[in-house]
Amino acid sequence: MTPAAKTALALLESVITRLEHAEQREGQADMVRHVADAIHTGSTLVVQAGTGTGKTLGYLVPILAAGQTAVIATYTKALQDQLASVDLPLLEAACADTPGLSFSWAMLKGRNNYLCRQRVSEIETGHDQLQLNDVPRDVVREVGDLIAWANETESGEISDVPFSVGDAAWRKVSLGSDECPGAAKCAFGETCFTERARERARNANVIVVNFTLYGLDLEQDREFLPHHDIVVFDEVHELEDVISDTASVSLTGRMIASAAESARQALSKQKLANALAKTGKELDEVLGQYVGQRLPQPLPADLEGTISNAAHQCGLIHDELRATINETPELLRATAAISRMNESLSKVVTGGSNMVVFVTDVRGAARLTAAPKRVDHVLSELWDDTTAILTSATIPPGLPRRLGLTIEDDDIVRVASPFDYAKQSLLYLADDLPAPNDAQRPAKLQARIRELISLSGGSALVLFTSWNVLRDAADALDGKLGKGITLYRQDDMPKKALLAAFRDNHASCLFATRGFFQGVDVPGDALRLVILDKVPFPAMNDPLLDARRDEAGNSAFMTVDVPIAAASLAQAAGRLIRTATDHGVVAILDPRLSTKRYKSAVLYGVAHMPETNDLRQVQEFFASRLA
Repeated sequence: MTPAAKTALALLESVITRLEHAEQREGQADMVRHVADAIHTGSTLVVQAGTGTGKTLGYLVPILAAGQTAVIATYTKALQDQLASVDLPLLEAACADTPGLSFSWAMLKGRNNYLCRQRVSEIETGHDQLQLNDVPRDVVREVGDLIAWANETESGEISDVPFSVGDAAWRKVSLGSDECPGAAKCAFGETCFTERARERARNANVIVVNFTLYGLDLEQDREFLPHHDIVVFDEVHELEDVISDTASVSLTGRMIASAAESARQALSKQKLANALAKTGKELDEVLGQYVGQRLPQPLPADLEGTISNAAHQCGLIHDELRATINETPELLRATAAISRMNESLSKVVTGGSNMVVFVTDVRGAARLTAAPKRVDHVLSELWDDTTAILTSATIPPGLPRRLGLTIEDDDIVRVASPFDYAKQSLLYLADDLPAPNDAQRPAKLQARIRELISLSGGSALVLFTSWNVLRDAADALDGKLGKGITLYRQDDMPKKALLAAFRDNHASCLFATRGFFQGVDVPGDALRLVILDKVPFPAMNDPLLDARRDEAGNSAFMTVDVPIAAASLAQAAGRLIRTATDHGVVAILDPRLSTKRYKSAVLYGVAHMPETNDLRQVQEFFASRLA
């Protein structure tokens, strides 16, 4: 064992003795050893840490033992909040009284998550930039509450708002990075909530962010986040898609109109801004012809002409803004917005062999997107100069390569979960149901769902890959699942309240879609059965995935679709066993798994569960544990 690993393990033991209800776990200690060695050698580590391993301590303890600065990047802001509200405060308290163990940490989010003092000032002074005359009364009331809160809050961060606030009101008092002129040019730069958060991050040993912010930092040449020796990507199976999103460019007529409106507020003459707004409307009309299509490069002449016209107008507006002597907040904001719009227009037209350009319908508006097929080039510099720890409960095959690493699947470190899946779980594969496209399937599927729920006595999370199938099943089964069993639907109430109701009522079941494949933690008897209506393959009409499939050729299904389905399935199945005393069944109601060659690849993430296609074994499993 290396000295670095010994030091980290000694710290782990010390921390565990200080944490209430903590216990030593073999997989966690194994992870600590590997992470400590990777930090010591400055190398990249990919580690699959099963549910219950305690992977948060598995990477935090070696970081603290090494005395280095780290950024912990999570998939969602929800996971970010969990680290900040639970894991890090516990670890901080446990280490506070021991010399050499104390550390500081900070959480950092994107600029639009923080209240903007400049915007608040403009509203308070009645500035016409943010007149509320045409705004609904409830939004005006919420804005007033936010202004009052601005004088009380220390953080200015949206998750700390002590009352309910809608998106419309928050947008009135916040600012995106594409509009902000920067602290140096803002009258409120010294008291800016975002800048204060960045300052706290600069002084911390551990900084918590989400993937999106880290990806944007890479796109901005690493100007936003403070220098760090180590980066940890937690739930790394989602990193590829997030980095693809942050490296993408989107355009709509409304975005161009918004940039034009910023220019209107800053310029005394409206001609150029009005022309740009008109071009935004023209873009909407042109894009409407291409909705649902992947576009060739160079772009169709009518579309390229409209975009080039918008770029020319942005250039003229930018020149006029630069020639304006009086540097007002409106001028600074307009300059930032027009510059960012010009960059986006240029990126879309420039394209390149790695870019996929397509048009989608987003809530009734056509949106043009240019996205990279591969993200390895975005991350390559990071792997070269930063120690990286990539971890998740499931690492899809081929992921390290797709992220630009030279790590093969056999080189992934896999640490064991402390759970005894052979005794605690059962994987049921229904091989006798009609195929997904069979006309008889809906009735048969619903009957099997009802049968499984009757065996478990409720406590079931039923996951669907389609809203239509969910609604049909819920309509057919509501009130027919057995005496006292309540059926909740995903859209019955907000997610937090819905999970609380499901958790509190053990004689209930919850019908949901992909949004509940992860982020659902319901330990104990409240969840004994997870049902998936079919294998969660990705949509076949996704333009970006279609481009990746074209590039992969004959191997596309196994190299593009199957890894995505396997990761989604593993995440969904991971909702079941959350503690050492949990037990239950994962049921996949897709007969294709009994005949298709991809079975083992799709079930990669649940291979640790005993498997059966016999419903009687499911009955015996529940009977033995519910007795």
